[in-house]
Formats: sequence, structure tokens, C-alpha cells
Amino acid sequence: MRLYRPHSFFALLLTGFVLVSLPLFTALYSSVKILDVLVEQSTAAVFRSVDRLSDSRKVAALLIDQERNALQYKILGESALLEEVNASLGELEKVVLRLTQGEEELVEPAHQLLAKDENLVAVLNHGTGDPERILLEREQALSMYRELNTFAAQLQRTSNQLMVDEVEGLKQRVSSDKARMLWQTSGLIGFSVLFFILFVFLIFRPVSQIDKGIERLGDGDFATPIRVSGPRDLEALGYKLDWLRKRLAELDREKIKMVAHISHELKTPLASIKEGAGLLRDELVGPMNSNQKEVVGILNKNCSKLQRLIQNILDFNMAQARKGPEGKTKVRLDGLLKEVATDHKTSVLARDIALDVQVVATEVDGDRQQLKIVFDNLISNAVKFTPDRGTISVRLKTNGKQAVCLVRDSGPGVKEDERSRIFSPFFQGEEAKKAIVKGSGLGLAISREYVQAHNGTIRLLSSKQGACFAVVLPLSERG
Repeated sequence: MRLYRPHSFFALLLTGFVLVSLPLFTALYSSVKILDVLVEQSTAAVFRSVDRLSDSRKVAALLIDQERNALQYKILGESALLEEVNASLGELEKVVLRLTQGEEELVEPAHQLLAKDENLVAVLNHGTGDPERILLEREQALSMYRELNTFAAQLQRTSNQLMVDEVEGLKQRVSSDKARMLWQTSGLIGFSVLFFILFVFLIFRPVSQIDKGIERLGDGDFATPIRVSGPRDLEALGYKLDWLRKRLAELDREKIKMVAHISHELKTPLASIKEGAGLLRDELVGPMNSNQKEVVGILNKNCSKLQRLIQNILDFNMAQARKGPEGKTKVRLDGLLKEVATDHKTSVLARDIALDVQVVATEVDGDRQQLKIVFDNLISNAVKFTPDRGTISVRLKTNGKQAVCLVRDSGPGVKEDERSRIFSPFFQGEEAKKAIVKGSGLGLAISREYVQAHNGTIRLLSSKQGACFAVVLPLSERG
């Protein structure tokens, strides 16, 4: 049971377009999302790096400003300068708090710097006790600014290193996302290609089935059923074509019956006419003068010609009506070909045609009379189109489990635009119309039907001069 059976060919095309496009749009959307994430991460990293560098430089600037105010306070002793030092400490605490948020590498040096600065400022704010001792403690405290500047420089170096590490991390993330995006896009494009191949098959299969069905109808094959699988509208078209096949097969059978009946009905009065002409020719009903004898001769000749034409029509209808020989026997093809060549000996000698027959012992299963008609038609055509003092060659050989017979003449050959119709009933090419001996155009058609009935093939081969026909038949099991 099929999971999806579209109602129409258009629905199948639309579904194919959607399914082929869906992986491509998914790949595009996924790539855009990956790029958006990378842009957001890059932007955040840039802002973090800028803020970090700015804060680390601000720490160094605050320490320099604080040191200047502290030195001035030591010399001048103005309370306003001490307030500036305390304000710098408060600002430094805010900057350090902001700098160390989410940055574990900066926490320890920043806290050490802040603790030492708090001790230094506390010493500067201590104003009771021995003045000399206080002055000594302040001088020792002021000497700590070198160490504080070292911590500030360490914070800047660490901030710079964090920026470098973050840039490297972004590079690795970009490389990883690029590889992931490449594999993801390749996989989705692969799905699109698979869907494309699938729907090409689903679209072209019913079209191909319809095309083959029409070709078989054109070739006259009314026995093979026409089946179209696919959208319902194309399946409905397949049912109509199959109905047409059955109707054509019925009409073809009626045609065969009608032609056979008409041909049979024509043979009876024709036989009487020919018999009467024979009686007149033999002067059994009285003597005739020369003019009367000439008229009787023409009458008898045309009766024979009409009789052959009727017989050809009957043979062609019999070849189309029966699927295979009714009674198969062992047939020696080499002897059959020699016999047919002997039948044409008179015509060949009269026109000084060289008939070269080379055969090997070959045996097939089939109807001897039908096979004789096949090769008689081929050799008869060769004699008809071969010019005086021309050559005809007949070759019979075996190839594996097949018998191959080639009949070649030195006549004008078959024109390129006539090759496809050479086996069509009643078809006669330009050269046939020019021939002295007129034919019915049924010989090759009958030959093809009989050869196909014997599971063989008959073809017109390419030839530099003249026409070359090849008949291939399966050898008998014993042969």
C-alpha cells in the first residue's frame, strides 16, 4: 500500500518542489542562526574586552591620582587632599568590583591590590599618637604605591591576556561552527539531491509508461496490457489507454476476420475465372485466333497475379492471427535455403545473376512452410532489385545457440528515410515502384511476423552497397 498517492500530476510536482526545497531552506535558516550566535558572542566578547581594559587602566589612573594626593597631603597636611585620597579609594572599590565580576583570573590580584590600598589609606587617616611615629608610618605606607602599581600593571597584563584568550576562543568557535555548518549544509543538500532523484523517478516513471504504451500501440502490440502507476489523473489516463488497446485489439481481430473472409470469398470466383481462362487457352471449347489467344494469356496472367496477392493477404493475416507455429518440427535450414535458391534458379540464370549460397548444417524447431516463405521472400526481393550480372550472397552460420542467415544483394539498397518502414505492411519504397516486377508490399511484413512467431528476429543491416537482411533463429535443442 502506497503511503502517498497524489490526486494529480500537478500535486506531485508541487510536493516534489516543497520536499526538495525544504532541506535547502533548513540549511539556510540553520546557517543564519549560527552566524547570529557568532555575531552575538563576538559583540559580547568585544564589549567585555573593552570594559576590562578600560577598568584596568582606570585602576592604574586612580592609583596615580591617589598617590599624588597622598604625597601632597604628607607635605601640606590639608584635609581636602585626604578627602581626595579617600574618594579615590571609594572609586577604586567600585572599579575593582566591576572588574572582577565573572573574571576569576582577576579576583586575587584585584583583592590584594584593594586590601593593600585600604591599609595604606587607613594609615594616612590615622592622626593620633606620637607625631614622629605617625610620620614614619605614613612614609612607609607611601612607599607601598610601587607595589600597588605593580598589581595594577599585573591587572592590565591579565586583562590583555584574557582578551587574547577570548579572541583565540572565538577563532576556535568560528572554526568549529564553520565545520558544523559545512557538514550540516552538505547533509541537507544531500537530502535535497535524494528527494530530487526520488521525485524525478516518480515523475518520469508514469510518463515513461505512457510513452512505452503508446509506442507499443503504434507498433501494433495490442496484447501487452498498459499499466500506469503514479498520480491518479495519470493512472486514469493509463486506464483509458488500456481501454483503447483492448478496443484496437478487438478491431484488429475483426479486421483480420473480415480480410480473411473477403480473401476466401474472392478465391472461389477467381479460381473459376482462371479455370475458364485455362479452358480457353487450351482450346477445349473451340479454336481461337491469335488476338483471342493474346487476350486469354493476359487474362490468365492477371488471374495468377491476383491469386498470389490474395494468398499474400491470407498469409499476412494468418501470421498476425497465430502466436506461433501450431506444430513444430525439426527443420534443416541449410537444405531449406538450397531448395529456395533452386526455385529461383530460372530467374537468376535469365538475368545472369551470380547466386552464391554458403551454408553449414543447421537445425531449428518450427514450421517448415512458414520458414520457407520467409527466405523465399528475402531471396525473391534480392533477385528483384539486383541488376543484371549482379551478385546475391546467402550465408548461414551458427553463433552460440542461434542460427544466423544473411541475405545480401548488390542492388540500390534501402534509403535512410525508408529503413524504419521497410517491414510495414503494404509499404513499397521508391526503388520498388521502379521495379519491373511489382509486388504487394507484404513480403517483408509476413517474414517479420513468421520470424517473430519462431522467437527470432529479422533486421535490415547497414551495408555500403545493396541491402543486407539478417535472420536470427534459436537452434533446436538437438542442433
